[in-house]
Amino acid sequence: MPQYYVEGLYATRQGAKKKLKTGVYPPSSIEPYARTIWANSSKEAIQIATTELAGGEWTEGPHVSQITEEQRMRSMGAPEFPGLAAKPSKSRNR
Repeated sequence: MPQYYVEGLYATRQGAKKKLKTGVYPPSSIEPYARTIWANSSKEAIQIATTELAGGEWTEGPHVSQITEEQRMRSMGAPEFPGLAAKPSKSRNR
């Protein structure tokens, strides 16, 4: 059973209800979704992720891949934020 990374933006249940009244999602109800799901196919991973929303709605459809966004960006050679790169280990001689 392969491992899938599901990422996207979703609105909480309250935000989905408010959208029915006002027509737009309140900014405070939009949250990121990024989970690792073990599934037989990418469609099954999306179904599992959608049930985990517990009444919420996808505002930006889920993106499914077998590598994380971090791994994809590193393989492309994208720049990292200053101070977030792994620090080289110091050799301690005793």
